[in-house]
Amino acid sequence: MVALHEWGHFSTARSYGWRVSHIEFWLFGGAVVSDEHSAKPFKEQVHVILSGPLQHVWIAVLLFLLQTFIGPHPLLDTAVHYNRIILLLNLLPIWPLDGGKLLFYVLTQLISFQKSIKATLWVSFSCILSTIVILLIEERMTLAGMLLAGFLVVENSLEWKRRTFTFMRFLMYGVRRDQEHLKVKYLSIDPNTPVRRVLKNVHANRRHLYILKRKPGLYIVDEQECLRMFIEQKKTSLRMGDLPKILH
Repeated sequence: MVALHEWGHFSTARSYGWRVSHIEFWLFGGAVVSDEHSAKPFKEQVHVILSGPLQHVWIAVLLFLLQTFIGPHPLLDTAVHYNRIILLLNLLPIWPLDGGKLLFYVLTQLISFQKSIKATLWVSFSCILSTIVILLIEERMTLAGMLLAGFLVVENSLEWKRRTFTFMRFLMYGVRRDQEHLKVKYLSIDPNTPVRRVLKNVHANRRHLYILKRKPGLYIVDEQECLRMFIEQKKTSLRMGDLPKILH
């Protein structure tokens, strides 16, 4: 079941041309390893994530048909139970489960990319701790549950440490992404604002145009130019007021 679940992710990711390095199998599940998941269009991200849980739908139908034609059997009952457990567990809003990644992708459509990373991990940590407390109070915590909880805590801690790298990778993707279809938002900004601070506001589904007040009038700086200067030109100490002089 885990293999079929990961095959769903893998086949969909490859159909979109994602670079997939390998598939990992753990004691409690698996993962399709790709560094591109956070730097792809929203539609592709959602399709790749949902293609895993959707495998459990046809598995459930198959098991139901087998139970109908063969009759009750302990092996089929066990298969139904684990199919349900894997599906529900993966939909929890915990990173790096499918539910956690789906939460992250949805948040990127509502708030900035950097804030989405932090919000997702805070929700994920909260869900893990809440689940542990509930299981301990109800005396339902098992050895497998403790190992799984420990694994998720470690993964979330590592992702928190990697959040800057994840954000920088997204900025690199932003340099070459097609911005024509993105919704435009105008923002007035102080010319003394560092470009690196402005880029913290980058959204996955929005294009910002910054209005600089300077004599004798106004000047508009495209967010794309900020990205090029910061990523490609490596001018990390620039201020927004310096861009008009460089660009023209």
